[in-house]
Amino acid sequence: MQIVITQVAAEQVWAIRHRSLRIGQPLGTERMPGIDEHPDTINLLLTADGNGVGCATFKPEQNGPSKWRLRGMAIDQSHRRQGLGKRLVDYFVAIHGDSIWCNARTGALEFYQSCGFAAEGNEFDIAPIGPHYVMRIVSE
Repeated sequence: MQIVITQVAAEQVWAIRHRSLRIGQPLGTERMPGIDEHPDTINLLLTADGNGVGCATFKPEQNGPSKWRLRGMAIDQSHRRQGLGKRLVDYFVAIHGDSIWCNARTGALEFYQSCGFAAEGNEFDIAPIGPHYVMRIVSE
């Protein structure tokens, strides 16, 4: 499988976000107003054999010691558990450093931990998506 990661415009990741993160929700819910059009936002698209199967969005947003917020992390169901999400995070870290935080779905804690993130504080709910934790990459 040939994997390529590229920086793209937000519009190029909306379909992946919708089908992976907004199942059962109307089109348009995959968009992030104020983030997608922000000039410093970085959208990464991961293609496998030429097909877009994963994405991640990073926006400068200070939270404690972390400078970047990860949003819209998505890998198509058929490509999960192959290390592709970690490759997106590692790609960003190699260029911009590991100063990253996110609100991670509780069901994805194991994935984020495998990328070097650690959970902080108590679980909280983001309606209509569900339970989350604040997570941050822990520098070694």
